[in-house]
This record gives sequence, C-alpha cells and structure tokens, in this order.
Amino acid sequence: MVRSRGGLRTNSLVRLRKLLNEGRPVIEVDDLGDAESILCNKLHLRETAQKLIRRGIIPKDDGRDGWLGRYQKALEEIATTQERQRVMKEATLKKKRDLGR
Repeated sequence: MVRSRGGLRTNSLVRLRKLLNEGRPVIEVDDLGDAESILCNKLHLRETAQKLIRRGIIPKDDGRDGWLGRYQKALEEIATTQERQRVMKEATLKKKRDLGR
C-alpha cells in the first residue's frame, strides 16, 4: 500500500513504528526521503540527536560500514558538537554570574 503511493523508493530512509489503532496493531511508515541527502540534512540530524539524548541514548559510531555507519558517524558528530556548545554556554553563564557578585 505504501509503495503504491510512491513510498519505499530505493535508497529512501524510512521509519517504521508499530502503533495500536482501535486495539489492533498497525505499522506506520514514514518516508524520510533520499538516504544520502539525510546525511547532509543538519536539521534532521540535530533533531534526531536531541531526541536520542532526551531518551538517554548518546549517539555513537560503532564502526559499521556503509550508509548506516555514515549515518551513525554524522549523528555522533552532531551530538558531540551540541554537547560542546552546551558546556561552553554553561561555563559562560557561570562566569557571568561569578563576575556579578
């Protein structure tokens, strides 16, 4: 059904979620677009990294090959950058508070 509507194209990244609809299990398919383009989509990577971190999952590159390895590496880089920026911001705020005393 999804494929007949133009979804699940070759080289597409899809997200599959199992949901309950009126007590019956259904699979929701989200076609996120071209998998290679996702690797360059900073907004998608930032949002995905933030969602994972909020759930207590720190994105790591575990050495996989191929597209999945490149995706994990991109998520890890974004998460590392976000954490570095958070630490720097906290240090700046602390310094400002200490100077204000």
